[in-house]
Amino acid sequence: MDDQQQDGKREGVLYVKGRCFVCNAETYSCYVCNGLGTTYVEAADKAVARWINNLNEERKNDIMKQLEKGNENGIS
Repeated sequence: MDDQQQDGKREGVLYVKGRCFVCNAETYSCYVCNGLGTTYVEAADKAVARWINNLNEERKNDIMKQLEKGNENGIS
């Protein structure tokens, strides 16, 4: 998630979709959102780790299984 640039593209970045705080999803476009009231914010690694740490053990184990499965397929 912390990779800044790989081959000229930002990879490994997680975004959180949210509601625009400026226009509050009105029908007009503003400088913050996509015109539909949706905005995307980059999630910090520490925020993602905090979120995972607050999950129950079953969900943590499921996430770890998915990560291991991805690594077995050459996905990082």
